[in-house]
Amino acid sequence: MFGIGIKLKLKNYAKFFIVRSNYYLGNYKDTLWIIGDGRSGTTWVANLINHDKRYREMFEPVHPQRVVDFNFIRPHEYCRPADFNGKIEEIFADIFSGKYAHKSVDRDNHTLCFKGLLIKDIFVNLLCFAATRAYPTVKPVMLIRNPFAVALSKQKKSHWCWETEPMNFLLQQNLVQDYLLPFKDIIESTSVKNDFVLNQILIWAIIHYVPLRQFSVNELHICFYEQIYASPEQEIKKIISFARGPEIASRFKLGKDKINAPSRVVGTASNVLSGTSPINSWQKEVSDETYQQGLEILRQFGFADLYDDSSMPNPEALLNVRKQS
Repeated sequence: MFGIGIKLKLKNYAKFFIVRSNYYLGNYKDTLWIIGDGRSGTTWVANLINHDKRYREMFEPVHPQRVVDFNFIRPHEYCRPADFNGKIEEIFADIFSGKYAHKSVDRDNHTLCFKGLLIKDIFVNLLCFAATRAYPTVKPVMLIRNPFAVALSKQKKSHWCWETEPMNFLLQQNLVQDYLLPFKDIIESTSVKNDFVLNQILIWAIIHYVPLRQFSVNELHICFYEQIYASPEQEIKKIISFARGPEIASRFKLGKDKINAPSRVVGTASNVLSGTSPINSWQKEVSDETYQQGLEILRQFGFADLYDDSSMPNPEALLNVRKQS
């Protein structure tokens, strides 16, 4: 056991040396930031984008449980651009420059030479606007998945690190003042029910509503898990075009072996090889009562028409969220 421990430490030191060397060589100027809720497929989508291992992939650096440097903030911390300073700005400066290294964050990096950073996070939707205002060269991409599928998937992994209490969002006074005051009643009434799935649907609504209200259409690329599942190469090309331009995107190719490759946190990526569909299998698991209550939560935030009966997204519905006064 002692020998195994020594080998692991040496392996981590070697990995840190490689990622830091790329920092000093200036190889991290191209930065793509994938954000979304947990169990939305962010890991799988990051794997598709980085199928050639071009990017140094940073796995959830902003994780208040797994990464000790971020345990000073709560899950889904909100920050105004004017307040993006001090300790939080300092650590984001290290992340976006590629200087930051961590054994969990860099677990899957085995390349000697990188060309850019691919950062994947599940707790930063409410921080993303402030961070990208401070670092405008960072390209943010928000991945959206059906909230019922997300909530039920989280329920199956309920021992993982999730925010489970919607009332905690009301403790963030700036967030309430800027965005959540009209939703105070639905937050309080949902929390009282103490229903895990409904709480997760409400949390999903909050953490997607806020960035949609903050970013202009051209500043934040929106993509949907369901559309990527249906047309992986086509949808990933759109992300590459947003991040690196249409000419580079036109040369992007994605083989079936990459699409079906195991995900670090799922096992078989998006259930491609299994007998169930990750698009609509959730419909068999949710009761009619829970579905109607969840739909009412989504309606109040403007998301009721985002998905059709087949659980496929209607991206145009997001325009209604962005136009709300």
